[in-house]
Amino acid sequence: MTTEWRITGDYVEACNCEVACQCVWLEPPDDDVCTVSLVWNIEDGQYGDTDLTGRKVAMLAYTEEGVMFAPDTEWYVALLIDDEADDDQRAALEEIYFGRAGGIWAAVADAHFETTEVTTAPITFSKEDDEISSTVGDVVTMDVVGKAGFNEDIGTVSPHPLAKGMEPKTGKSRTATVSYNDEFAWDVSGNNSYFAEFDLANA
Repeated sequence: MTTEWRITGDYVEACNCEVACQCVWLEPPDDDVCTVSLVWNIEDGQYGDTDLTGRKVAMLAYTEEGVMFAPDTEWYVALLIDDEADDDQRAALEEIYFGRAGGIWAAVADAHFETTEVTTAPITFSKEDDEISSTVGDVVTMDVVGKAGFNEDIGTVSPHPLAKGMEPKTGKSRTATVSYNDEFAWDVSGNNSYFAEFDLANA
């Protein structure tokens, strides 16, 4: 039987699309490829008896071409887990984010994950109003700010499956760099960012 889990907190993503990323509307990304980094700050979390509160997770992903969520689009994925996680926490987070424990990642992994790898790194995450900064060791640097529209209100998009209420805020990255290996290496600073509270579970 699948272990019951739930994680809540804040997350941020930064990709190569100009504001705003059209994957939400099942359209091809800019240049027909996607390069994206995402970080989750788990403020409250549980995987069975394993407490995940305070842990952080980053995911790097890229596609070669096509609509990101089209059935035949393959994702190449690297998962970076907070190096302060103990063995049980790391195992639990791998189960969740590689889709083996059900929930939203199960469908995504089954349909799209072509290759996966996992490692650990120190992860920082700070949020003040509509500005978020995150680092993942010497691999990821993200510094994003909310993108205001009419009436100086921060924009939102919908539907987005990772955001609580499926409606994240729109942002723009000041810095969005990745340097993990030859495959996961890009600088998409000055482009799209989404950020939101999240509430993910498998029950």
